Amino acid sequence: MKRTMAVLVLVLAAGPARAVPTLTVAPADGARFLVAQRFDLRVEGKGTGPYSATLAIDGVPVPFTSGLQNTTSTDGISLAGYGGFNVRGYSSAARGTHVVTATFTDATGTATSTTRFEVIDPFARRGGNGKPLENVILMVGDGMGVAHRTAARIVRYGVRGGQPQGWLAMDQLPGTGLVTTHSLNSIITDSAPGMACYSTGNHANNNQEGVFPSPGIANPFFEYMSEYLHRVKGTSLGIVTTADVEDATPAANAVHTLNRNAGQGIVDQYLDEADAGGAGTYGTGLAVLMGGGRRWFLPGGQFGSSRSSSNDYPALPADLVAGWDLPSSGGVDPARDLVADFQAAGFAYADTKTALDAAMARRGPSRLLGLFGFGNMNVAVDKLAKRRGTLLAGAPTYTVDDYHAPDQPMLDEMTAAALKVLKRNRHGFVLMVEGAHIDKQSHLMDAERAIGEVIEFDRAVEVARRFADEEGDTLVLVMADHECSGFSLIGALTGGVAALQGTPSDAAKLDPLTQPERQKKVGTYDAASFPRYAILDDGYPATYDIDGKMLVGYGASGDRYETWLAKPRPVIDSLLPNDIKGELTAASYAAVPVTRPEDAADGFFLRGQAVGRDQAVHTAADIPLSAYSSHGSRAWQRFVGVQTNTDVFFKVMQSVLSDDG
Repeated sequence: MKRTMAVLVLVLAAGPARAVPTLTVAPADGARFLVAQRFDLRVEGKGTGPYSATLAIDGVPVPFTSGLQNTTSTDGISLAGYGGFNVRGYSSAARGTHVVTATFTDATGTATSTTRFEVIDPFARRGGNGKPLENVILMVGDGMGVAHRTAARIVRYGVRGGQPQGWLAMDQLPGTGLVTTHSLNSIITDSAPGMACYSTGNHANNNQEGVFPSPGIANPFFEYMSEYLHRVKGTSLGIVTTADVEDATPAANAVHTLNRNAGQGIVDQYLDEADAGGAGTYGTGLAVLMGGGRRWFLPGGQFGSSRSSSNDYPALPADLVAGWDLPSSGGVDPARDLVADFQAAGFAYADTKTALDAAMARRGPSRLLGLFGFGNMNVAVDKLAKRRGTLLAGAPTYTVDDYHAPDQPMLDEMTAAALKVLKRNRHGFVLMVEGAHIDKQSHLMDAERAIGEVIEFDRAVEVARRFADEEGDTLVLVMADHECSGFSLIGALTGGVAALQGTPSDAAKLDPLTQPERQKKVGTYDAASFPRYAILDDGYPATYDIDGKMLVGYGASGDRYETWLAKPRPVIDSLLPNDIKGELTAASYAAVPVTRPEDAADGFFLRGQAVGRDQAVHTAADIPLSAYSSHGSRAWQRFVGVQTNTDVFFKVMQSVLSDDG
């Protein structure tokens, strides 16, 4: 694995220095866990066999569940050149800091590591008079920073005389805080550990979720919020996203993986580790899964399927299955019909908004699977164009038709459906709702589509807030896993849209001494004034191309041509099956932002600051958090101020396992 962990290596032999094996220990130094939260311990070394190892916690030897202490019997599942020893499904009831001491010996010598982890008691009352909350709703605007929220507010409500003329639903939640966004191995996280911090209380490496680093490929698990609460309280899990459901943020609520891109293996875990039979001893209690990603659920060889032998996992190791009380599951199975398997497990299935509405009639189902696109769902701008029956300016077709998904629900509609299903569990639930394309469209430097996604996401926040008020006993958090693109509100258009459209091409103006005409159209300070967008009955702008429109820049940009006009078509979704990608390429959709034909013909060229030319990147900026708890609960107050991303997990768990304030 790519992640490295803090390791203290000591050469125990006297005399001249000699080579010793490298040693990695899980959990990572400084890890934190709840009382009874399960996690794996692993001692792993790289060197020259034979291998042996020891492990002690607070000086007391702990026997391995695979591999034997002080012998050359390893777990038998490590890569060549590695020796591994595991303790699966460990937990502790002893509050406080604990010291892990491990040794690893190979033919060259012995390495020793000392690390620490902390156990926190979430059940300890703090003197409040309230009761634990039953439900948790995590609203995640992927990639959403402060400027994204501000832009959506300006577009949706406008500003006059310096005063906002309305507030987003997320603006009106009483608790406001800031959250750090670093991962275990970088100041800049990707979405996998970014979300997993909230759902596990521990940092992971970039591209990994629900596991500690393990170069020898042994998947040291640690328990998710959903798994812990399902085991302790009998809660259900709901996952709603506008992304492909195998994507990092949804998966980082339920899936343990070293590779966030192994889509087939990821979606199989959703069902295989859902505890669909209700044993209560393992799993997430998954009851709702909605988003895109139908490609992973269709048997290999069908149109639109991405299942193959290259993106799956082999069967889980026996010691892991035993240590986590899992069913014997897994295996490479490209021919699996996962939709049929979900239905056999009691899930109602919907692949369109029409089908979703039918499934939700009357009381609705007890479990729900919704897959509304082959890859990521389409963005609000493109879904609304089809609903309104009005092509976007310059677009020859409806994008949702070209994506083979003409009838998709909006995020607020999906959220309402999920809550209707989940509230049937009297033990409560955890629901994660992701506005995925705030991030994806910021990567692609498509300002209008990104802003539309924030507006769509905020409408889902309003649904969650209303549920909390009506049903009670609910905590609602609005946050992001990170900020994307260095999204920045730099000014407003001067001279009007018609004049901009009539401006001669700036595409050939590459000399730094020659100012492009479109750059002169950026009105800053006083010239920015107050843009005013016309909002239709559906709650979204009639168009983003208005005179005086707000203009957006990117501090973490890739290469692009900028026209300041809304893009008639999106860049091709990277998470589509190859069948549809080929069709979109043939229909002249751009593969990367810099090749958008309308921009490349007229816009002025901007060299990106990021190493990768093709898109903007994540930043290390803190993100805003808004919190709400219903019926007078004071739990929201815990989230005020500056906190780490892993702090959020422990504050949530205190709210649902202890008193509310």
